[in-house]
Amino acid sequence: MYEYSHGGNAVFETGKKNMIDLSANINPFGMPDNIADAIIGEIPNIIFYPDSFSSKLRESIGLFRNIDPDWIICGNGASDIIFRIPRAVQAKKVLLCAPTFSDYERAARSFGSEVVLHGLSPANDFTLDRTCVSTVQREKPDLVFICNPNNPTGKLTDIGLIKELLEYCKQINAVVVIDECFMDFVNRADEYTSIRFLFNYPNLIILKAFTKMMGLPGIRLGYAICANKDLIDRLYFHGPDWSVSNLAQAAGLAAVAVEAAFIRQTVSYVSSQRAMVENGISQLGYKIFSSEANYVFFQSPYPFDLREALDEKGIRIRACGNYHGLDASYYRIAVSTEENNIKLLSALQEI
Repeated sequence: MYEYSHGGNAVFETGKKNMIDLSANINPFGMPDNIADAIIGEIPNIIFYPDSFSSKLRESIGLFRNIDPDWIICGNGASDIIFRIPRAVQAKKVLLCAPTFSDYERAARSFGSEVVLHGLSPANDFTLDRTCVSTVQREKPDLVFICNPNNPTGKLTDIGLIKELLEYCKQINAVVVIDECFMDFVNRADEYTSIRFLFNYPNLIILKAFTKMMGLPGIRLGYAICANKDLIDRLYFHGPDWSVSNLAQAAGLAAVAVEAAFIRQTVSYVSSQRAMVENGISQLGYKIFSSEANYVFFQSPYPFDLREALDEKGIRIRACGNYHGLDASYYRIAVSTEENNIKLLSALQEI
């Protein structure tokens, strides 16, 4: 039987509506007010089919990101597009770094692709280094997934390394997917984003989402950027029409309108709160792997199940034992509001 492997479902699992869910990495500010207004205002239009190309939304994203709207495809969350990619590429072999987001592997296996794992080492703080390029040169995959910053570690990949990887993959006609769904939480994100490479590398796909930054996991809205219009067409072909509802498109348009200011506010808040949480957890004897995203990744030296212990105190965190390369001693915690973060540290102290 299929087993759900993500965070974010604490209320469903426990039935406790007051559960503090830190297992999914959602903006602590939640959804901007104008998005709720836009969704409500769009309700009369649900009697009509949505624009299957999300034309107005793509134009708005294009202006915000300074890219051609024809390079953009919107989907029912980034995961919708992730599952289209192996089919669009017709990937026989897919290379992943481990640990990383599980949907890359599920998408590859659902198409029947061979999956090759490049292991990230705790001795190197799970940072992606040039050994990945060596693995690509040896394995010659058709498709490579890189999560930047990585989930669950929060580690950034050097932009020079990404360029080297893109250059080699271009030579062997391999597609590189850079998942930047958490990039907007990063300080100086412009220094790390791969958007600068789009024009020179038609084998590059960048994934973005409104889910985490704009607090919209329930609306399901993400997008991919690629300068290869043939590949964009294949992404459309290998998914259903009308995958982005009228409500989601309205939410996206409202989100883009406030995105720049909301990102600045969020990055400042999350950075300070993350430092507080990392410091507090470290003082209790846990090993911190410094993160650049809106979550904290760490290893417990204690023999008890920390998720289970925190569940008893009304707080849910993400146990990471089901990630490749990790065991039950690893955990990930979302950076939340100051109030929730203080409750978390107090609960950890009691435990």
